[in-house]
Amino acid sequence: MSGQTAIIVGATGAIGRKLTPLIVASKRYAKLIILHRHATPFANLDKVDERLFDFRSLSTLPVEEPVEDVFCCVGTTQKNAGSLDAFQYVDRDIPVGLTRWAAAHQAGTFVTISAIGANAKSPNPYMRTKGEMEKGVSSAGVRSAYIMRPSLLRGERDEFRLAEEMGNAALAVLGPIMIGPFKKYRSVRTETVAKAMLVCAKMSEPGVHIVGSDSIQDLAA
Repeated sequence: MSGQTAIIVGATGAIGRKLTPLIVASKRYAKLIILHRHATPFANLDKVDERLFDFRSLSTLPVEEPVEDVFCCVGTTQKNAGSLDAFQYVDRDIPVGLTRWAAAHQAGTFVTISAIGANAKSPNPYMRTKGEMEKGVSSAGVRSAYIMRPSLLRGERDEFRLAEEMGNAALAVLGPIMIGPFKKYRSVRTETVAKAMLVCAKMSEPGVHIVGSDSIQDLAA
């Protein structure tokens, strides 16, 4: 199908800035609504309709027209957010709120980003938050939901993440021998995740789908 409208939140993040041009270039979409707190570099692209929004009330998005696909690429760290509560608002509450909005407004597909190891019962605040987000998205009632679980990300970042850089250095050496059940732990490029998200939206199969890192790379191939 073509001529559809999509929404992206988190368009300037590591994955969002790779995904946005792909959506614009796709014949599937006639319009891309970018919801963002501040103006983005994409505002003047064809198909783009940028709408500034402070995200304090996720049930009242400035969108009235029918929307087929919603892409959520938000993500931060507790350090950058300033507190655990602020981090959880970005990484848990915004995706869950968007999914509920998508379900209430009959959007066809919701695609978001989690992390390998996400677990709502984890003692680790990051993994627990991601797991809680997954539970909220899964129970929101949207027709089709895809939750991407990439391993460590490779690509441009807005900020330096020491643990991620160290992990990527190790995986660069170990990656070629990580096969079978270990394939899902290979690091994955941000543009690979973006490509897989677009493929998932096109598939739009009913239900909730957890897409592991190995499947992400297969979908984007």
